[in-house]
Amino acid sequence: MNRLHFIGTLACAAVLAVAVAADAGMNGQVFGFEEWQRAVSRLDVDPNEVVYPFHVSEEMRAWADEKLLPFNTVSPEIKLEALQQAFFDRGEFEFEYEGKRTLTAEEAFTARHGNCMSFTSLFVALSRSRGLPTFLVAVKRQPEVEKDDGLVVVNRHVVAGYRSPTKIYIYDFYITSSEPYLSRRVIDDLAASAIYHTNLGGLAIRQSNHDEALRNLEIATVLAPTWAPAWVNLGVAQSRLGNEEAAFSAFQQALAAEPGNSSALVNLAKMYNAQGREEEARTAMLAAAEGTRNPFTLIAMADAEMVSGNLEEAGRYLRRARWWYGKEPEVYDALVRLAVLEGEEAKAEKYGLRAAELRMKASGPADDQPN
Repeated sequence: MNRLHFIGTLACAAVLAVAVAADAGMNGQVFGFEEWQRAVSRLDVDPNEVVYPFHVSEEMRAWADEKLLPFNTVSPEIKLEALQQAFFDRGEFEFEYEGKRTLTAEEAFTARHGNCMSFTSLFVALSRSRGLPTFLVAVKRQPEVEKDDGLVVVNRHVVAGYRSPTKIYIYDFYITSSEPYLSRRVIDDLAASAIYHTNLGGLAIRQSNHDEALRNLEIATVLAPTWAPAWVNLGVAQSRLGNEEAAFSAFQQALAAEPGNSSALVNLAKMYNAQGREEEARTAMLAAAEGTRNPFTLIAMADAEMVSGNLEEAGRYLRRARWWYGKEPEVYDALVRLAVLEGEEAKAEKYGLRAAELRMKASGPADDQPN
C-alpha cells in the first residue's frame, strides 16, 4: 500500500505579546508539577515514562531572578514582557530557533536553541519560578506545511499565556506571518506533556524509528486523548509497522477529536485506496480538500481526479494550491502532470521550468528564521 505520510508537529513564530478575552475553559485543568504528578498517577501510563517539560534548575531560577530584579514593582504583564525580551539579549542569551528539536525547559536553557515548544516551555518554566502562573496556549492559523524526506509535516503552533482577571495575555515567539489566529486553546500541563511526546513521536517517524515513535505517541494519546495530532502521528507509526487496523482506529480517533482534520482524512483515503474501497477514499479526500490550504492535500486530490479523467476538477484544486502556495515546487510538478494529460506541451514545459527554478532557490543558503 502507499506509505502514509501526513504527520503533525509544532512550529514557531516571533516576539509578540497581545491580549485576548479571558478563557473560562481553564477550570478543572491541571497546572503545576504536584498537580501534574497526581493526575499522571491516575492514568494508564507509566509515570516514569512521562516527561514534564517545565522543570526548573537552580541556575535557571538565578538567571530569572537576575533578569527580573529591576522589575519587582511593575505589573505581571510588564515582568513577562521583560523576561521575553531577555531571551534576545545580544551576547547574553540569544536563543536560536531549530524547528525539529523539541526540548524540555532545562534542556533548552542549556542548549540555547529548540523549536517553539522548547522556547515556550522555557518561558513558562522561568516565569513560574518567579511566581507568574503562565501556561501554554495552542493557536491555529491556516496550517504551514512542508515536506521532509517524503513526509508532509503540518505545523501547529504554541505560545505562552498569562491570565489576568479580565484578559489572557499571549507571548508569541518568531512570528513570520501576520495572519490572525483562527482559534486559541489553553493547554494544561498534562496536555503540554502530550505535545512534547507527540513532537518526539513525529521526529522518530521522520527518522524511521517507528518503535520509539509508537512509545511516545501512545503516551501522548493517554495524556491528552483530544489532541488530534497525537492520534494522526500514532496512525502513521502504526501503519509503518504494518498494523493497519490500529492505524485506521487512530485516524478515526483523530477525527473524533478534531472533525475535518485533513491529515487524518488523507491518510484514511490512502488506506481505503489500498483496500480497493475507491468510493470511500474519494469521500475522505473530498472532505480533506474542503476548505483546506494544505497544498499537498490539494495535490493529492488533483491527482485522484486526473486518474479518474476529471481534468477540469483537477485544475480547480491545483489553482487553489498555486494561489496559496505559489512557491511550492510540487504544485508545479502537479501542473506539469495535468498539462501533459491535456496535451498542452508548452504549459508542461513552462511549469517544469518553474518547479526547477524554485528547487534551485530552495537549495541556496538557508535563512536563520523559520518559514
